[in-house]
Amino acid sequence: MAQSNSYDELVTQTHNGHGLPASCYKDQAFYERELKTAFANNWACIGTVNDVPEAGDIKTMVFAGASLLMVRGRDGEVRVFHNYCRHRGLRLVNEPCAKRNRLVCPYHGWMYELDGALIRTPHVAGPDDHDGEKAGIDLPDGLHGVRMAVWNQLVFVNVSGTADEFSSVISVLEERWSDYDFSGLHEAEVSTYGVGCNWKLAVENFIDVYHVPYVHPGLEKYNSFRDHYMVHDGLLSGEGNNNVEPTDDAVGKLPEFPNLPEEKRHTLEALSLFPNLLITVTVDYLRVIIVEPLGPEACREHVKIFVNGEHAATSSELAEHRTQLRLRFEEFNNEDVEIAEELQRSMNGSAFQKAYLSPAFDKAVQTFQMRIAEAVAQEPD
Repeated sequence: MAQSNSYDELVTQTHNGHGLPASCYKDQAFYERELKTAFANNWACIGTVNDVPEAGDIKTMVFAGASLLMVRGRDGEVRVFHNYCRHRGLRLVNEPCAKRNRLVCPYHGWMYELDGALIRTPHVAGPDDHDGEKAGIDLPDGLHGVRMAVWNQLVFVNVSGTADEFSSVISVLEERWSDYDFSGLHEAEVSTYGVGCNWKLAVENFIDVYHVPYVHPGLEKYNSFRDHYMVHDGLLSGEGNNNVEPTDDAVGKLPEFPNLPEEKRHTLEALSLFPNLLITVTVDYLRVIIVEPLGPEACREHVKIFVNGEHAATSSELAEHRTQLRLRFEEFNNEDVEIAEELQRSMNGSAFQKAYLSPAFDKAVQTFQMRIAEAVAQEPD
């Protein structure tokens, strides 16, 4: 980040309607500070419970600067741990794996249950003596757990442990979408996209309705930017439209949310939950995009589409309509990826310094950038 801009100055700049400077989208030091503040100090989404569907399934990741494990226990519960052995700190698992019975450190054989409990410390008191108490060692109870929460199959973590209670954060979205019964949702379609841009550009593009008629002429036909309203509520920002009328073959073929009020049947809301969850709801599906930062100029989008009922999610007779629903999204997401990557190139190869944001159409982007500025202005925990 340019030395002339302090973090406090970024707060003032974004509150005054000017965007973050280009340096915030390519500077390594700024990126690392975001990981330690915006990501570590908030509830960030890292995946869904379906990422570890069976007992003993393990998903590995590096998130908010920490190596993490998502583990499905024998009791069916999903837990998240820091990925290191409590003995000397070696990573326990380097790749995702399935149906493990235990977690065993490859260095000295310390063993952990799937719920994280330390159950074996080989030879810790001498040859063939595994008794930690006899060795006079104050052993830990188990793995270093990560503060986590599950909401409608989405897994959230607060790596620093300092965020407000998850219930107070998610309540804004729950209240807003109280008409939607998510209890019958099943994961139906999954896609992953590597994107050559800073993670913030992916989020900002999602909540930017201003670009729709210029980048997405197909989407504009049934989801016009002229019909949109803006959403700014707590950590939520984004937009909605009460006049959405898709025309592809998936329309009307998949089950709708039960007991949905008539006035919501043509509503679509696309919201960002700070920092990295992008979530869309409409009459017959919930779509989430989990934005995973990979570096100052790269990110990954994990896209999951949920539909109502196991039959709708798995049956062969509805497979064509599920595919069409995914393709509906892919058409304009490919357009978004292209423009986001071009925007990243502009950040690196032009004299652009900061945006001049439209109060009519850029308020969601401004709100997101304000939260970024406010987050990095705080000292990392």
